[in-house]
Amino acid sequence: MPTASRNDAHHPHDAFFKEIFSDLANARPLIARYAPPELVRQLGLNTHEPYGGSFVDDELGQHFADLVFRAKSKQGNNTFVCLLFEHKSYPDRWVALQLLRYIILVWVYLAKSEPKLLPMVFPMVVYHGKRKWRIKRDLHALVDLKGLESLRQYVPNFEYHLLDLNVLADESLSEAELMNVALGVMKHIFDSDIKSALGRIFGQLRAMSATDRARSIKIILNYIATSAAHLAKADISRVLVDNDNDKLVEEGLMTLAQQWMLEGKQVGLIEGELRGKQVGLIEGKQTGLLEVNKRLIRRRFREIPEAVFQALERLDAEQLSNFSEAMFDFADLNQAQAWLTNAQLRKTV
Repeated sequence: MPTASRNDAHHPHDAFFKEIFSDLANARPLIARYAPPELVRQLGLNTHEPYGGSFVDDELGQHFADLVFRAKSKQGNNTFVCLLFEHKSYPDRWVALQLLRYIILVWVYLAKSEPKLLPMVFPMVVYHGKRKWRIKRDLHALVDLKGLESLRQYVPNFEYHLLDLNVLADESLSEAELMNVALGVMKHIFDSDIKSALGRIFGQLRAMSATDRARSIKIILNYIATSAAHLAKADISRVLVDNDNDKLVEEGLMTLAQQWMLEGKQVGLIEGELRGKQVGLIEGKQTGLLEVNKRLIRRRFREIPEAVFQALERLDAEQLSNFSEAMFDFADLNQAQAWLTNAQLRKTV
């Protein structure tokens, strides 16, 4: 596969959409529920699979290739349809031209294998921006045909399918599965009062099986933390705790703590019991860093001797921050204990 040319770190919405919907488990229900009914009737969705082709293009690269799927048509064993996903966080009048480029790349790639006929390519745009999508969805809308209407038959044309998340009712996304959670987060990510939506979203995560929740919570929380401009990081932890579920709080706070520590930030945890009290993440508090480190090491190595916790309590804020980052490199608890012993020796010198 070609290397992506655009930096996903600068396109968190694109990166999130790709991470979720390059997974067949999420792409398949997206088509089943939101593609035109006639297309769904014509396809054998149990044959829906990642295409796996190498669509060479320096600019589009991996982002494009990972979001192309194919499914066999019910009309014939050798007939299939390519399913192409594209994401937009703002109205883009040139999206039809971009999609045409995608379609051509698919066809050029497939033509090399000399098929008798090229497959139909179904383009689907998922939009979650705040402005209303007023753009016409056919390619001819981008071509100046004034006075040349009689020649339009010589101009390529197609229409893309638009899934506008703004017009979806929250109730339609209430089922506890990753596709619904992801679409719900994308729908509300620009809201100034996103906290009101997070309660429902975290409730869906809580209702998932332990396996699905563990697989989903890091993806969802990372996206919220990096993309929700109106939401302070401490607000996320407070909403988690407000859901009153120890397991979700534990998993969520550990996920956030790991992410923010890896970003090189000192993250503190306000002291307090998880049950019945609001727990917030704040920066720079030694007591908070101590609590986070205790939770991280307990989660990493499970059975922890009391002497380890006592050694942690003797560290200052800078050492606690350094330990948080070093913890991800420890192969076992013995290495963590050796680090703590050395830190204490350096402190006494």
